[in-house]
Amino acid sequence: MKITGIETFPIAIPYYSPWRNKHTEVAGKPVTHMETTILKVHTDEGIVGLGEAKGGDIPSVIADRVVPMLKGRDPLDLGALLGEVEAAFGPSTILAGIDFALHDIAGKVMNVPVYQLLGGKVRERVPLTWTIAYRSLEEQVLEARSRVEEGFTNVLKMKVGVPGDLERVLRVADVAGDVPIRPDSNQGHDKATAIAQTKELRAQGVSIELLEDPSPSDWDDYQEIYEATGVGISVHSGWSSLADLAGIIRADKSGIRCVNIMPTTWGIRRTAQIAGALETAGIGWTMGTSHDSAIKSAASLHLATAVTNHVYPVDILGPLLREAHVASTPLTLESGFGVAPYAPGLGIELDEDVLQRYAADDRE
Repeated sequence: MKITGIETFPIAIPYYSPWRNKHTEVAGKPVTHMETTILKVHTDEGIVGLGEAKGGDIPSVIADRVVPMLKGRDPLDLGALLGEVEAAFGPSTILAGIDFALHDIAGKVMNVPVYQLLGGKVRERVPLTWTIAYRSLEEQVLEARSRVEEGFTNVLKMKVGVPGDLERVLRVADVAGDVPIRPDSNQGHDKATAIAQTKELRAQGVSIELLEDPSPSDWDDYQEIYEATGVGISVHSGWSSLADLAGIIRADKSGIRCVNIMPTTWGIRRTAQIAGALETAGIGWTMGTSHDSAIKSAASLHLATAVTNHVYPVDILGPLLREAHVASTPLTLESGFGVAPYAPGLGIELDEDVLQRYAADDRE
């Protein structure tokens, strides 16, 4: 089997409600559309692998650099091909997009879902967190109440790090009842504020699962926050390379309980390896792909189904946040849990009408 070419389909699908967090508040512009590029990796045997990558220049990069690198190669040589792509682009949406597509092809060739390629199931369902973006207090309270009623009771992740966030967390926690909260400040607080606010929340009876990126990342500071508050830390923005990951593990900070891995830049192969490395250090993991399509969300479901390390509830609810879906059959994301597709590969069939209706540019 040989790779014969890669098609790219830039799309832009509107959110039901504009997405806001600390980053968008600083930029002064909410996220209104999922802007991404769907990839189709073709083979000479008619098997097509689906991927996804973000960036305005993705179609040209794929055509000019990736296709010459992969055309004529065996797509089942995943290790060699992905090693070359990673060497050329580093951790990136390009790496992840090609990784998803090659795993999709491999699963289809072997007639098994991707989680079987990763060793098979270690859990039947993947625990989910519902993430509450920054919007009006009334909207946040209504969203928290409705999502808890729908069964999202593992944990509510809540965007903070913005003015008035203490009151917002208290109000959401009040309607959430026994559901724990995971405040995610996107490093929007300094250390002192993170400690003071967390202490106040706990004094008010709020159950806090983890603190995600409570301040600009310094592992000593994170340990101090943990020791002052008794709440474990989830690291997301504070690392971007394997060297950074090694630094977290070598730091041996008991307060760092979880690392948020982005399959959207690492892909399936590397994410599984990273989660395994964390397991050796007694650190759990989670994933966040709330701004991505069913392709990336399916990849995350397969990973969390097969990787043995403890997985904290993951945010892979992107397909539920927008007015259309690229998958012809919706993923199972309901009642606080997700189920990886059973069909071969990623288990995703594209809705071609959606690709045409929400096309963002001329197809390459």
